[in-house]
Amino acid sequence: MKKTKFSFNRLFYNNKFVFFFSLVLTIFLWLFVTSADTEDHPRAITQVPVEITLSDTAQASGLKVFSPVDETATVYIKGNSLVVNQINADDLKVIAPSAGSISSPNTYTLPLTAQKTEKRNLTDFDVSSISPEQAIVVVDRYKEKTFDIQSTITYPKNYKSDSSFFVGAPTLSSDTVTVSGPEKQVQQVNRVAFGYNVTDTLKETKNFTADLVLYDVNGNKITDSSLTLSVKQVEVTIPVLPRSVLPLSATFTNKPAGLSLSGGKVSINPKTIEVAGPADVMANLSQVSLAPIDFAKISPSTNSFDADVSLPSTCRNLSNIPTAEVTLNLSGLSSRRIAVTNFNVKNLGTGKKAQIYTKELDVTVVGPKEEIAKLTGNNLVAEIDLSGNENFTGHTEMPATFSISSAPSSWVYGSYMINISVSG
Repeated sequence: MKKTKFSFNRLFYNNKFVFFFSLVLTIFLWLFVTSADTEDHPRAITQVPVEITLSDTAQASGLKVFSPVDETATVYIKGNSLVVNQINADDLKVIAPSAGSISSPNTYTLPLTAQKTEKRNLTDFDVSSISPEQAIVVVDRYKEKTFDIQSTITYPKNYKSDSSFFVGAPTLSSDTVTVSGPEKQVQQVNRVAFGYNVTDTLKETKNFTADLVLYDVNGNKITDSSLTLSVKQVEVTIPVLPRSVLPLSATFTNKPAGLSLSGGKVSINPKTIEVAGPADVMANLSQVSLAPIDFAKISPSTNSFDADVSLPSTCRNLSNIPTAEVTLNLSGLSSRRIAVTNFNVKNLGTGKKAQIYTKELDVTVVGPKEEIAKLTGNNLVAEIDLSGNENFTGHTEMPATFSISSAPSSWVYGSYMINISVSG
């Protein structure tokens, strides 16, 4: 059987094909001509910026346009096709001429109009229409207001806390937030807070990020987009720490090596405080030390002191007792005045010479009666320590410390200055 060879040219001898082909070609040519005809069929230019400008007088009085912000419009233009087809959004701008007459805060509906910019000298075209034709403009004075950030932490109805843990107040990455925007809207803000729902019993520190929410005076949420927050979120830490009741312990400086303070000779009020802290710190904390008491301030008649409670920086004093009273039982001790004539200078700078002008110090020695009864001036040495002052030259007074030989349970009560000259 002989195959028939297809020929494209033969189609044009078919009246139906010729009619259909002519119709399609006519429609195509009509569309092409129509689209190219920018005299009668305007071309749409999208994303043309809308500029709302107040008068200089209005701006000087503090007025500002808060909306629309970054709004754009579509501008339809017609004219010479060669020019119209070159136009883009940068060659046009949309303005509200009547904005120049605004003189007070309010919400205005302003008609819009399009203008040619001066970026390129393209003039052979006209604006046919704009979409939208109007803009709703909010004008007000700018205002800022700073709020303390509040926390709204909720617990389930049957929540049971663990008494062996302390749950502290939340700490925030920022304690305050500044709300800014139109004065009218800012004035409606009464407080700023974040929320968090506790679901399980707190036994460890919680860290989370929370959104800030604005509320009016009636407790309603404010979602006005014209308001700006200096921070929109905060990092929140809810500290959860082990707690324990620990005894207080008195500490001393310049205590005589031979003096025993055991057997109830030191009493502390209160004896204990409640402390919370990280688990690893609490595991190694068996007592709480008080700030050291210098024995130079202790005598049989001056034997009661307020000492600061000293805790590791990561711990909390839940009892909120900053000081404790330390009382020493010094019965059996007495005091005696002794003249000191022996002086010694320590840590004198290299190449320096020291001359002591004080020839005698009358000091009070405290200790067991039988021990201090045997002392003479030869048993005491007044020492001047120049540590940290090695480069000093000149005449000055320096504090003295004392060493006592043959009296291991005795000490010098009071503070004394020595007149000294350093040269070199």
